[in-house]
Amino acid sequence: MRQWPWRNPIAARTFGDKLCARDARGQRNAAVLRCDNPFWNFSLAVYAQPGVAAECLALQSALNIDVNVLLFCAWLGADRKIVLSADRFAAIDAQAQGWHGTVVRPLRAVRQAMKPMPEITDDTVKALRKDIAAIELRAEQIEQAMLFEVAGQICAGTAATSAEQAITANVTTFVQRNATDTTEIPAARLLIAAATAYRSLPSSKTVEK
Repeated sequence: MRQWPWRNPIAARTFGDKLCARDARGQRNAAVLRCDNPFWNFSLAVYAQPGVAAECLALQSALNIDVNVLLFCAWLGADRKIVLSADRFAAIDAQAQGWHGTVVRPLRAVRQAMKPMPEITDDTVKALRKDIAAIELRAEQIEQAMLFEVAGQICAGTAATSAEQAITANVTTFVQRNATDTTEIPAARLLIAAATAYRSLPSSKTVEK
């Protein structure tokens, strides 16, 4: 996960529309990912809140977690008011691991590796790194679309609770699953607060359908 460059949710949705149109091409019977979906809109709104991006990136750095999955766990609590069980966490990990490990992380590694290179002062190299960042974001949106596809299956038969309780439980459990006894776990309180307040966030009113 990187600092998403979207300051305007309208621009983010336009990006999503173009992405879906482009990725819909392929075999006639191939499934079409719904890239501009409620989970993506949630991520844009929550991630843009003060301090949330820094908090998520700190967790990514400390625990090597997939922030897209972290946001998905928060969204399931906020939107569906469910607490995830251990087997459902495993199902979520299985859904995201292949794409994230094969596509998202290598793109991020290239982008990060270019930053300290002396060639980065060249405008052409800067433009290339910017292009890679855009592709990385596109890859993350595809990952979120893959996660959104299994939301109904993951939620089936799960007892409901309050959104705040569900968000807190899901985020806390997911973070702890990726920690070790010696890991100093960064706080996730800003993410939990923003996810809990999602329905009342000014930016979410723009992106919700």
